[in-house]
Amino acid sequence: MKKLIAITLTLLSLLLCQSAFARSDALAQPQRIALTAPNGDIGKTKAVIVRAASGLQWNVVADQPGKLTLKHVKGAYALVLNVAYDAAGYQVSYASSENLNYQQTEFGANVHPTVNRWMDNLVRHIGGNRTDGDDDGSDTKPASAAD
Repeated sequence: MKKLIAITLTLLSLLLCQSAFARSDALAQPQRIALTAPNGDIGKTKAVIVRAASGLQWNVVADQPGKLTLKHVKGAYALVLNVAYDAAGYQVSYASSENLNYQQTEFGANVHPTVNRWMDNLVRHIGGNRTDGDDDGSDTKPASAAD
């Protein structure tokens, strides 16, 4: 009987500590991206970001001049990113997340690997869009849903 209780308590403690076993990577903040065809029009840059984000099921949750806040929800998981932009480029940065294991350590921030993958996917899709007024789509890859 004591052995059964010990096993039960061990299993229970493992279940309660499941976050300790969650995968974790260093948070990789993308560098500023210069647009391949700067157009001098901040409105076009914003439109490119919004179009790419919506194609990946990101929602604009805040819109300030030169800064968008985007949110992607998949089940119980949510990631919020800030996108600072101007006519020449943009910068994506982590804002917050839900259930994606964000943890600040003395060596930097750690997150579930999905955070870095979703951020990279968004940057790749924004970066692949033209901003020079030619919207025929001939040089862009089709946007696919976020992972």
